[in-house]
Amino acid sequence: MQILWIRHGKTLGNVQRRYVGRTDEGLTDEAKLCLQKKQVLMQDLCVQTEGGRNPGKWYHAGAFVPDYVYSSPMMRCRETAEILFPGQVLCVQEGLQETDFGDFEYKNYEELKENPAYQAWIDSGGQMMVPNGESGAGFRHRCCRAYEQCVRDAQEKGAQRIAIVCHGGTIMSVLERYGRPEKSFYEWQIANGCGILTETIEEGGYHYGIREIGKWE
Repeated sequence: MQILWIRHGKTLGNVQRRYVGRTDEGLTDEAKLCLQKKQVLMQDLCVQTEGGRNPGKWYHAGAFVPDYVYSSPMMRCRETAEILFPGQVLCVQEGLQETDFGDFEYKNYEELKENPAYQAWIDSGGQMMVPNGESGAGFRHRCCRAYEQCVRDAQEKGAQRIAIVCHGGTIMSVLERYGRPEKSFYEWQIANGCGILTETIEEGGYHYGIREIGKWE
C-alpha cells in the first residue's frame, strides 16, 4: 500500500516561527494559493528519490487518487486535505494531532529564551515533559498508535493508496519508528505543504513498516 504523507500548509504561527500545537488556526492565503497550484500536480505525481529507491532519480506515481484520506482534526490539516483532494471524505484521526506544547503554546524562541523550563526542555532534546503539555516519548507513542490505526483501517477496507495529512512532528515521529531506511527524528523533517511518498512493509502481521519512495516538494 502506498502512503503519501503531507505536512499541512503554512499558518501565521508557522510564519512567525511559533510552537503551534493545539492552537486551531487555519492556513494563510498564500499557503492556500500554493496548495491550489500543487493540487494540479496530483494528476502526475513525481517524487525525487534521493535517499529512497534509485537515489538521485525521479519516480512517477501517475495520477495520485487515494482510496482514503486520513487527517488530523486540526483546521490547518483539514484545509490542506480539502484543497489537495477536493470532494473526498476525510477520515479524521484524533491521534495525529501535533504535540501539546502546554505552557509554550503559540510562543516563539524570543518569547521563551529566558524561561528556565523552556531551556531545560531544549537541553533535553524535547524529551522532557512540557509544563502542562506532553513529553517527547508520550507524543511519539501517540502518533505511532494513530498511524497503526490508520493502516489497519485502510487494509481492512482493501485500500491500495492512502494520504495522511498531518503535522511535521507527527510525520517525523512515525517515520523515525517505522521508516526504512532508518533515519533520526529530524532527518525526516519536511517543509509545510510538502510530502513523502512511501510504501508499507509487513511487520508484525500488519503493513506497519514504511519504505521511502521519494519526497514531493
